[in-house]
Amino acid sequence: MDKRNLISGLFFLGFSAFVAVSSIGLGIGRLTNPQAGFMPFWTSLLIILFCLILFGQTFANRSGSAGRADSWSQVHWHKSMLAAGALCVYMFLLPEIGYLAATSILMLALFKLSSMKILPAALASLLTVILSYALFSFILNTPLPRGMLGF
Repeated sequence: MDKRNLISGLFFLGFSAFVAVSSIGLGIGRLTNPQAGFMPFWTSLLIILFCLILFGQTFANRSGSAGRADSWSQVHWHKSMLAAGALCVYMFLLPEIGYLAATSILMLALFKLSSMKILPAALASLLTVILSYALFSFILNTPLPRGMLGF
């Protein structure tokens, strides 16, 4: 059993419970009329669910803990840094060129970082942008940044 999973799971479980209780005080509201505590409340419940899944997996796998070298051996640091850089560029491009163009560029970059070929990455980027635009603009009635060209 990996004690690190238990310790981190307990920390996030406690922190998420604190956030959930605190967000109730802010008011949760409804999906059609969310209040200040809506996102923190539901996000903390999701984290609590993930902590419980982590506990279940940890107790089910009692064979032993992974070594520290094993924990970090599969991390691709260069891809992580490129993704962080892409998000920084996105932050500056979003108000200038608008949501549709900036998010399309970001998603294409992130899909390419995950080793997708260019055509599937472009199609996945386009689908992601269309679905997220429809969600925010038409379902949630949330205005998104418009660029120089008006979209």
